[in-house]
Amino acid sequence: MIIEQRIYELKPGSLPEFLAGYEAEGLPLQQQALGRLIGYFVAEVGELNRIVQLWGFDSYEDRVSRRAALSANPQWRSFLGKTAALVVRQRSELLTPASFSPIR
Repeated sequence: MIIEQRIYELKPGSLPEFLAGYEAEGLPLQQQALGRLIGYFVAEVGELNRIVQLWGFDSYEDRVSRRAALSANPQWRSFLGKTAALVVRQRSELLTPASFSPIR
């Protein structure tokens, strides 16, 4: 298993708008394509206006295939067009569990 950690930094003050739009429109599309949402978090202390998503995949190839399907979905591209102006920066990391991790 691999975990993709995606971190989105948003424009100050745009967090409620982003979350509302994502929950209503983006999340159902991602869950359909990506499958395994492990967690979705909002920063409360430290670097604010930040969202962290954790998605689980069986393998790197599984991730590539699922991400490609999501990117090809016209509804997803439409959603991105509505929210892109709220995002300042994003980054993605692929994480693999240590031998003693409870998620493997």
